Amino acid sequence: MKRFLITLTLWLPALIFSQNEPTDCEEVDLLSYNDTSVCGQAINLTAIAGLDNYSWSTGSDNQFTSISLPGTYTVSTSYNSGNFVENGNFNEGNSNFSSSYTYSATNLYPEGTYTVTTNANNVHTGFTGVGNGGGGNFMVVNGATSPGLNVWCQDIEIEPETTYNFSTSVITVANGNQALLQFSINGETIGTSFSAPNTTGTWSEFNATWNSNTSTNAEICIVNQNTSGGGNDFGLDNVSFSTLCTSSESITVTEIDPANATIFNVDDLCESGPIVNLNAVDAGGTWTGNGISNANTGAFNPNIAGPGTHNVTYTIDGACGDVNSLDITVVQETESSITAPESICENVNPIDLQGIPEIGTWQGNGLINTSTGLFEPAAAQIGNNTISYTPDGFCMEVSTHEIEVHEIIVPETDLFHEICWGDIANLNTGDMTFLYYNWSTNENLSNINVFNDGTYNVSLTDFNNCIQELEFEVIDKDNCEVILMPNVFTPNGDYENDLFIPITYDYIPKSVLKIFNRWGVEVYYSQSIEKGWNGKHFSKDCPEGVYFWVVEFQTNTGVQKSVSGSFNLLR
Repeated sequence: MKRFLITLTLWLPALIFSQNEPTDCEEVDLLSYNDTSVCGQAINLTAIAGLDNYSWSTGSDNQFTSISLPGTYTVSTSYNSGNFVENGNFNEGNSNFSSSYTYSATNLYPEGTYTVTTNANNVHTGFTGVGNGGGGNFMVVNGATSPGLNVWCQDIEIEPETTYNFSTSVITVANGNQALLQFSINGETIGTSFSAPNTTGTWSEFNATWNSNTSTNAEICIVNQNTSGGGNDFGLDNVSFSTLCTSSESITVTEIDPANATIFNVDDLCESGPIVNLNAVDAGGTWTGNGISNANTGAFNPNIAGPGTHNVTYTIDGACGDVNSLDITVVQETESSITAPESICENVNPIDLQGIPEIGTWQGNGLINTSTGLFEPAAAQIGNNTISYTPDGFCMEVSTHEIEVHEIIVPETDLFHEICWGDIANLNTGDMTFLYYNWSTNENLSNINVFNDGTYNVSLTDFNNCIQELEFEVIDKDNCEVILMPNVFTPNGDYENDLFIPITYDYIPKSVLKIFNRWGVEVYYSQSIEKGWNGKHFSKDCPEGVYFWVVEFQTNTGVQKSVSGSFNLLR
């Protein structure tokens, strides 16, 4: 297919605006021809020469742009209209501007002075440089060490809601620290600060844009931000404050025949894969061939086509029509399988599921490693869980498997018991009914009685054959001992309350009873509290009064303790 290159040149008369004569922005006819159509041709769109800048909707910033597709293309340019600055080229000498620096006509000593001259060396033996363009006046500055000083200022009248371009030429006139300058309008800096050139004698252009908003007057200044006294020596020329104008124009290019029916390449497809929409360079044609399910859209169904290589054709009718064919390969799907249990108990340790082919990706509830197929029942949901396995490789069958996870319902029962010496603890698995009970005592009942401390285990098997373990802990209870002594004792021989003995006495295997009078003298001692005291000391009746008792005993856990109290002896 042949392609041609056509160059369309866009002519624009030169834009010439004299200094000090601001001009309103006007739309400029950038394109000298109307919309056009081409047939199989590449096009160069070219704007006029001599503009400061170009901006094409294609992204090109050159005078021309190359296009190969139909569409609407726009070229834009921006330019300065007029100049509001008076004596911006300093041809009128030291006039029509102000400065925070001190003017000196012949000698730029010390820092903080300026002059207007044609040669910087005329006012400072260490300075080098002439006006921009090789001659004419320019402003020469010996930079001050105080930042923020206005080097050059001028008051001008402006239009509201207008964008302006503030620019100047800058030269470095002495080696050393370069001047750091910035534009300022109405006391506020605009744009970014800029450094004078690194080498002496070379002019550079700098600019910043500014919108006036509601302002009708402006004090425009050039500010020196450098604080160094070494170097910081520079010149200004061609100071300009102009209206920033923009102009743009568009052209619509339509492409007609010859058409391009080239089909975009398609990777191999899997027979179970989704429908693929085929595409070509130009739309509007008709698709034919095995597997084509829609002749207009180019929908290709690999399942209909089946495994193998299939040739499809794309035809664009018309005088400049085109035909193109493409072979599409459909790959037969490789089978896969999963080896896994159909049901599992919630409390079972993680298991490895097996997939064929061996390497692939697992998905589904309970999978804690999607690469190895590690399945944790506790991480799955109770009931059915769908597990899928996709082997690595092209065109692999996705296998699925259902795993039912049985819930482990832990009986509500007390696993901790305290008993006193000689008591019985009943270990009960609760109200639930299990298929099997297997105690560490070799009993197979739902509950058992134990008499001793220790750990007792029972294995419970439910009707899903899920097994769980319960551990019962039985410990000896502290403070089982019960000693209750009377507070009145009447040993008068009436056979009622004639012995001082415990009212209640439990869980004490060994004890000692001591009786003291109110002066602390021991009047009775017995290694058996159950014998009691008859109120005598050395066979003589003790007098009435308050007495004190102490019981020393050993608990069922082997701990030595003592309790004490007082009572009244009455005759």
